[in-house]
Amino acid sequence: MSEADSITKNAKSNLAFTLLDLPQEKRMHMAQFYAFCRIVDDIVDEPGMTESERHTALTRWEDIITGKLAASPGIESEVRQLVTDLQLDTSPMSRLIEGCRGDISPVQPETREDLLAYAYKVASCVGITSATVMGASPKAEKYAIALGYALQLVNILRDVAEDCRKYNRFYLPKQDMELFGVSHDDIREQRYNFRVRQLLAYEAALAEKFFGEAEEQYQQLSVEDRNALIPAQAMSLIYHNILEKMQSDEYRVFERRYSVNNFRKLWFLLRARLGTVEFPSISDWGFFKSFTGKSQKNENPPSK
Repeated sequence: MSEADSITKNAKSNLAFTLLDLPQEKRMHMAQFYAFCRIVDDIVDEPGMTESERHTALTRWEDIITGKLAASPGIESEVRQLVTDLQLDTSPMSRLIEGCRGDISPVQPETREDLLAYAYKVASCVGITSATVMGASPKAEKYAIALGYALQLVNILRDVAEDCRKYNRFYLPKQDMELFGVSHDDIREQRYNFRVRQLLAYEAALAEKFFGEAEEQYQQLSVEDRNALIPAQAMSLIYHNILEKMQSDEYRVFERRYSVNNFRKLWFLLRARLGTVEFPSISDWGFFKSFTGKSQKNENPPSK
């Protein structure tokens, strides 16, 4: 097993799950790109490094992907080979690194425009390169950008308590927090109140907007591009379901971390492959409801 495969397997992420749909070679390439994204993100988040060491490590990766520095055997060589084999434009990868740098000494975005500028770097740019690696044409870029915004906004909503507690990061725009009268202490002390719920609902509406834009862009793509982007569409379905769970639960993000179990992930992967065919919700099927009822109740236990 390559180092990229090992990193992807151990991460157990939603993206890694959706890669099951890809042919072997594309799955290998996506594992290499995912490993790169995972590593640069971990450089910022993992304990035990000084700010200077984090910046140095990110600079090394930028020099590796651009060919300024020779890659060491292992994951560095795998990523560099990926760039060479697919002749990737490394600009989106460099923008991702730039976005990660911003999290070393985080600054709360003032406006929604500032938030989206950050989301473009750390999510939309990932989508742009992922679309290329999956085999989609450049026409898929608008889809990748919109979906990146949507997925990142869901992440921010879901992880608002953890980001504050573990990293002292506030991604919700300062202007939006002031609009609803929500303070930093409300988030730090996990005050679940009407103002916080309204703020999170306000940001959720923005996520819904970008999910809608992504779907519109997807439907305008060629059959070949849509087929190449099935894993991305599965991600869209998975994350939209997470958003729906938060909405129906009135955003109890201080109590639990919303997720999707593997059975539903497989269902969404099938939905993505079948395209626009409409099916009833699993929750409407009596058999599956009774069959999965116990696991659904235990899917999101309150955090301790």
